[in-house]
Amino acid sequence: MNLKEIFNVIGHLLILLAFILFVPLSVSLYFHQPASPGYLGEYQSFGLTALLAGLTGFLFWKFFPHGIESLREREGFVIVAFSWITLPLFGALPYWLTGVCPEFTNAYFESISGFTTTGATVLTHLESVPRGVLFWRSMTQWLGGMGIILLYLAIFPALGLGSFHMFRAEVPGGITVERMQPQLVHSAKVLWKTYVVLTAVEIILLWLGGMTLFDSVCHAFSTLSTGGFSTYNDSIEHFQSLYLQMVLLFFMFLAGINFALHFNLIHGYFNDIFNNPELRFYTASVLIFIFLTAWGLSHAHPDLQTGDVFRKAAFTVVSLHTTTGFTVDDFNLWPTPIKVILLGLMMMGACSGSTCGSIKSIRILILLRMIVREIKKLIHPQAVIHLKIGQKNVSPEYQSNAVTVTALFTAVGGLSFLLLTFMGLDTETAGSATFATLFNTGPGMGLVGPSGDYSVIPAPGKWLLILNMLMGRLEFFSIILLFIPLAWRK
Repeated sequence: MNLKEIFNVIGHLLILLAFILFVPLSVSLYFHQPASPGYLGEYQSFGLTALLAGLTGFLFWKFFPHGIESLREREGFVIVAFSWITLPLFGALPYWLTGVCPEFTNAYFESISGFTTTGATVLTHLESVPRGVLFWRSMTQWLGGMGIILLYLAIFPALGLGSFHMFRAEVPGGITVERMQPQLVHSAKVLWKTYVVLTAVEIILLWLGGMTLFDSVCHAFSTLSTGGFSTYNDSIEHFQSLYLQMVLLFFMFLAGINFALHFNLIHGYFNDIFNNPELRFYTASVLIFIFLTAWGLSHAHPDLQTGDVFRKAAFTVVSLHTTTGFTVDDFNLWPTPIKVILLGLMMMGACSGSTCGSIKSIRILILLRMIVREIKKLIHPQAVIHLKIGQKNVSPEYQSNAVTVTALFTAVGGLSFLLLTFMGLDTETAGSATFATLFNTGPGMGLVGPSGDYSVIPAPGKWLLILNMLMGRLEFFSIILLFIPLAWRK
């Protein structure tokens, strides 16, 4: 393992983070809210964090040689794992230094939840949190949604094969990265440009709908990243606006689509969009589950008007299907069958190559096709049956990936659930907290839903859920590699 080259890249990322921190610092200077007694002010906290990140990054960059072009695949995975551990570590300092999270465990939990776009929170009084910290909270989700490694590759081009390995590690099971290798830097720039344009459009639409500019920016950051952090405790329900809910619903759905397809849409490649099997599966599942949820709600609450039933069902289904986590109603009070459906949506997720977490629709589709193929083999034992998605054969590598990742989600989720119950949590809270963090959704059920308040979880449980969020976002392999001795040998 080439540790020097790894630390060199981490140094670059920390320098990039130091410059990014000047944005929330500027927001803090604009609002200039007083500091809490015994703690630093907002702009002082962001300034000190930027200084520490920049100085650490400079030392890493200066004292470790540059060799990214010679990085192998395993170094790419380790760089991604280290960066997703280290950057949130510095990102936690503003929460801690301002006293928003006096305990560092809570500060790191909030930071990891932001960067991994999970949306779980330990903050119980968001209205009293300083504006600069709230802005940083949403901005971490926006950075984590498309990926800070991808931003790094877009800003620093021509970094050789090592950049491809980092891209592949940060977008696991997402876009077909092998096909993007020859034009990787161009692809990174296109994806980030598309991301920025969609964010800007949503900010304008939310602002026109009555949100303040500050709230519009924060909620647009949390929507396109499918993160779900709001600036209010009662999330989107606070605004009581059908227009705002529809805007957010539309952009949540868009954020669940492969961003490469957004690029195709902009350039008029409509056949690639309409013939994409994962997009069709994702769209169909959204519509089916909206009608199922609405049907269940209408029977459980016959006093609700049809419009309200479909509004609540549509918003909640899209929010959880895309692992965003915005809420307009307390689904903790909904009938048990509907809650089971919602848990299933958390597991399924939206499209690969999007900002959402979870297993991803394409893997679910592959697994379903594998089941159909096995049934056909029982009927025709001698037949050679190829597994196809659309008109293309699915390679054994992708079939193996779908099975392995799903198995890891299941195994790690089961172990996490057991450990949380041993810590004294009830089964509903332990189960939904596991689902919501491992699948990067945020709000759960029981004591952690639907506002996503994890302050009730004991400290050891929070560290377990931090690990869940990291493994879910990176789909296990980058984190697992850190604990395999063979990977560290030269």
